[in-house]
Amino acid sequence: MKKIDNKKIKELESKIAELTSGWQRTQADFLNYKKQAADERLKLISSAGADIVEQLLPILDHFQLAAKHLPKELETDNWAQGIKQIEKQFENILFENGLARIDSVGQEFNPQIHEAVEEIESDKPAGTVVEEILSGYRYAGEVLRPAKVKVAK
Repeated sequence: MKKIDNKKIKELESKIAELTSGWQRTQADFLNYKKQAADERLKLISSAGADIVEQLLPILDHFQLAAKHLPKELETDNWAQGIKQIEKQFENILFENGLARIDSVGQEFNPQIHEAVEEIESDKPAGTVVEEILSGYRYAGEVLRPAKVKVAK
C-alpha cells in the first residue's frame, strides 16, 4: 500500500477547487448570456411589432376620420354600420396587441406625449389640452406617436 502524501492531497484539492470555481463562473456566464439573448430577442420582436403598428396607424386614423364625418342620413345604413364594425375590430386587434391611446383633452400639456399644433383662447387654464387633432399612441409602454393637440393660452 502506498503512503498518502498530504502535499499531493492538498494540491489535488486545490486543483479541484480551481476547476470547480472555473466551471461555476462558466455556468454563470452562460446563464447571463442566455438571459441577455432572450432580452434582445424580446426587444427585437417588440421593435418589429412597433414598426408594423406604426404603419397601420394611418389606416386607423382614416377609419376614425370617416366615422367622424359620416352624414346623418347614413348613420343607420347597414353598409356604414358594417364599416364602423370593421373599424372597431381593427382597433381592438391593435389594442389587444399592445397599442394604447394617449389621453389628451383636459390634461396638462406634456411635450413628451403631446405635439402642440396651435394655442387658442379658452376658459381652461393655460397649458391645458383643449382639443385633440390627431390621436397619440403608446406601444409597449413607449410613445409611438405623440398626440397632435390644441392648447389653451
